[in-house]
Amino acid sequence: MTNISNKSVQRAFKLVDELSENGSGRVSDLAERLDMPVSTVHDYLQSLVATGYVTMEGKEYRTTTRFLEIGNRQRHRLEIFKAVRDELETVAEETSEHATLLIEEDDQAVILAVQEGPDAINLFAYPGARMPLHAVAPGKAMLAHMPDDRVNELIDRHGLVEVTPRTITDPDVLFEQLEQIRTQGYAVDEGERIAGMVCIAAPVLDKNERIRGAICVCGPQSRIDEERRNEIADVVKRAANVTQVNLDYV
Repeated sequence: MTNISNKSVQRAFKLVDELSENGSGRVSDLAERLDMPVSTVHDYLQSLVATGYVTMEGKEYRTTTRFLEIGNRQRHRLEIFKAVRDELETVAEETSEHATLLIEEDDQAVILAVQEGPDAINLFAYPGARMPLHAVAPGKAMLAHMPDDRVNELIDRHGLVEVTPRTITDPDVLFEQLEQIRTQGYAVDEGERIAGMVCIAAPVLDKNERIRGAICVCGPQSRIDEERRNEIADVVKRAANVTQVNLDYV
């Protein structure tokens, strides 16, 4: 009974993920893409429609905003979200760029909050977006404050996937960078996830030195030279420190 229940849940969420990735889908198309019987897909979709998490328009099914509601409820429960809200807006204003707060969840870097400065490029970044830890500055900032055993475990489990030609795929190179990040207090990625973009991030630690997240600023490489990089690094480090203080007293 337990195995059947687990399999049912997994199938339901496979359908949800497929609809989310593609925007919508018909029963026959979903069945083909997921290699599931048409009748099974239809039954699952009808159950999801009945719960309000999927809706049907004509012959097309799509997810509803119920998932947004759930995500926002959870986000507002997180201490770090409460601690960073005002500070992230200040970071975006001071740098004029794209500012985000990310946390680690299920071995990935997840965007929790976004603020856009006046010159920010639209990166289609939104709360809930997930990305490999090793391929982004905030992910590396968080990895730098995890035990080496945990980092090795993550590498063994997921590998170091190449997102762009500049992504770090060599564990030795990654560990060298993590040591440098701990020393200088911030991480940088130069086109490692998005070509042509430079991202600078500082880790947010709590009073027990546990990693709680990272604050990041991203902008086009053409306007972030060495001097401006240092200025942004100072801004994100200060913001991370203020967030840490807020976090300890939330």
